[in-house]
Amino acid sequence: MQTLTLTDGRTLAFDTYGAPDGVPVIFNHGFSDSRLIRNPDAALTESLGVWVIAADQPGVGGSSPKPNRTMAEWADDMEQLADHLELSTFAVAGHSGGAPHALAIAARLPDRVTHGVLASPVGPFDKDGYSHMLAMKDLKLVVKIHHFQRLLRWAYKLDVKKAQKDIDAYLAETAKEDPSDAATFTASPEQRDMFVANFSAGMEQGEEGIFEMTLALWNWGFDLSEVPQHFDVFYGDADDILEPAMPKQVAEQLPNSTAHVWPEAGHYGFVDADRWRQFLGAVAPDASGRA
Repeated sequence: MQTLTLTDGRTLAFDTYGAPDGVPVIFNHGFSDSRLIRNPDAALTESLGVWVIAADQPGVGGSSPKPNRTMAEWADDMEQLADHLELSTFAVAGHSGGAPHALAIAARLPDRVTHGVLASPVGPFDKDGYSHMLAMKDLKLVVKIHHFQRLLRWAYKLDVKKAQKDIDAYLAETAKEDPSDAATFTASPEQRDMFVANFSAGMEQGEEGIFEMTLALWNWGFDLSEVPQHFDVFYGDADDILEPAMPKQVAEQLPNSTAHVWPEAGHYGFVDADRWRQFLGAVAPDASGRA
């Protein structure tokens, strides 16, 4: 883990991996995840010709909290990270709740973001009925209680304490509630270990990161129509967390996008080797001549 002190004094934690001389890609993790989510085969990522920069969002892992943030404000943090790494231009990638973070960077830094890729993206929950396109019952409950912030934080705190007490049981319970991803969680010992480390880092600061992202899902600070770059949007048709209609609608509302459906894939299927190749391959050096 590397760290950067931001201009407001907060700490930003990040990792880099892949090909150091490859196309730089700022990757944005999703809800309850962290900078550690990835395909565990480092050689696979390096072979794609991309250099991935993955940061913990506020309140996650080693990054300081930023209460009441918007998605758009994440672009300011990533601009500072790009300056620190001396990146003049770069691609962006995002999974699930990380998708609006990636789109925020593209919308706010149009001269630096070349293109992007999303996996199972969520849409703005305060617009166009997106919040009704959730499949998992726990997330549907979040929609109902999100205005009651003390109740929401209390509920998250209980869940996080339970997970921290027995992370293996948490992963098993997650697989039970999300059966389309069960095989992905245990695809190999290395992949299972990655998910354990990922979820553990996601809850390292208790419920803070999950709570902050939840509120930000209703407060993007920009519109999909403000994203000029081309985005490849991937999603699975067996997703047990989001209805496939949600990422499909995100792709339709982006001004310049191409949608791709992964048959029989779940919400986290993007980390499986073949789909990881397609996902990061969309921003690789030979991707339609864009990089």
